[in-house]
Amino acid sequence: MVQNAPSEETESRIQTIPEQPPGARLVVKNILCPVDFSEFSLKAFNYAGCIARHFRSRLFLQHTVQISSTYLGGWEPLAIQEMLRSEIRRAGAEMRRLAAVTRLDLPEVLMHVDEGGSPQDCILKSIEEHKIDLVVMGTHGRKGFNRLVLGSVTERLVHQAVCPVLVICRPVRDFVAPEEPQPCHLKTILLATDFSPNSARALAHALRWASEWSGKVILFHAVEEVPSVTQGIVDLFPEYNPFFEKQLVEAWEAIQKQVPQAANRNCEISYEVRHGNPKDQILHLAEEQNADLIVMGSRGLGTSTVTWGSTISGVVRDGRFPVLAVRHLPV
Repeated sequence: MVQNAPSEETESRIQTIPEQPPGARLVVKNILCPVDFSEFSLKAFNYAGCIARHFRSRLFLQHTVQISSTYLGGWEPLAIQEMLRSEIRRAGAEMRRLAAVTRLDLPEVLMHVDEGGSPQDCILKSIEEHKIDLVVMGTHGRKGFNRLVLGSVTERLVHQAVCPVLVICRPVRDFVAPEEPQPCHLKTILLATDFSPNSARALAHALRWASEWSGKVILFHAVEEVPSVTQGIVDLFPEYNPFFEKQLVEAWEAIQKQVPQAANRNCEISYEVRHGNPKDQILHLAEEQNADLIVMGSRGLGTSTVTWGSTISGVVRDGRFPVLAVRHLPV
């Protein structure tokens, strides 16, 4: 059924970060783009540069040099230090080359190479120190056992960064064009909501992004086809699902209450409710509507390091659409 309607330290630091009022215009003064010089991080840098050019933002490029202990067994300390210095020089040269070839006429590009340490920790430190408004990162979009065991710096940051994180993999279409006078062309945004607190801040950012380019926001919610409380009964009697229609009606009523009336002044807003697996339905709708960007809320990890299994993780790994992840900040 489809219904349409038209037109513990990190947590303590969160409280010190001022949040823009819900109706405020999108402000992006400082952008951070971590790079590992893979094709995915280079793609992300292309997006970061175009967005920085649009907002006249400062762009920070960051790379973390890591040398696995596997390769250092038996090496003398002086040799290890020389290897590190060599890698730092190489990374610096790569970042300078990267900044030079883009020719994006950016107001300021700042480059930093971290020596050792966790890339994740180095990025989180930069976000705090430089008051970063947006992180733009690439991801390989890997799946399978290795992905689950090794994790992903990008996927973890989606759940840990206090600022929005724009994740780029292999988008079927780009909303940036470095060679054009107007480098960003953002027309259609799909905002996926589950009505939880994790979605409220994401909605505010989706509306700001759409208003910046006078675009369209599709506010979407997926109702699970089989509620968990009736799963056993429905398995035995597939035609029996007395709560589904009620869920759909309630979701439809709730979704139309999400957006303040004033939001319609600067962007077009539509609503849609579907049933089925949330990740699959988000991706299907994004494909149908030629979405330029998917915006989703994310939860903080706290002390947990487990990130797989969430809807946003599945959408990010799919890779066909840029995903703006907006973490819920506790009050």
